[in-house]
Amino acid sequence: MMKRPKYIVCLAVCTLLIGMAACSSATSYRDGVYTAQLDEFSSSGWKDTLELTVDGGEITKVNWDAIYVDDSIPIRKKQYSKSGLYGMLAAGAVGEWYDQATAAEQYVLKNGPAALVPDSDGYTDVISGCTIHVSDFEKLLLDCLKQAE
Repeated sequence: MMKRPKYIVCLAVCTLLIGMAACSSATSYRDGVYTAQLDEFSSSGWKDTLELTVDGGEITKVNWDAIYVDDSIPIRKKQYSKSGLYGMLAAGAVGEWYDQATAAEQYVLKNGPAALVPDSDGYTDVISGCTIHVSDFEKLLLDCLKQAE
């Protein structure tokens, strides 16, 4: 029988314990659909909204959108952006607002809500294809998650 050095056995036990701790610290949420919106409209006239779906204790859908301050834009921001009327791409952005919002949603679904960490200016470099301000998205996401606890 081959003797294993103590440090290999210790390393294996530590790895197992760390893995178990990581699994047990995962947050499980109550199933349901949770919504949040900012308290006020921004200077651009939009108010961000978020709808979060939890199924089986896991986040399964995130929908970040916005409503306009009055009836002059009767559709939500994603639809307005998809129609080409928002004009971010024409102004030189990496993508229209709906593309960038979708990238942020997908990032959270894939990496978890804790992975979304805006910098002090409200932006993040961790989401490919997303150069828009995400701090309000994070605020609404945390609001929905608190409701789901």
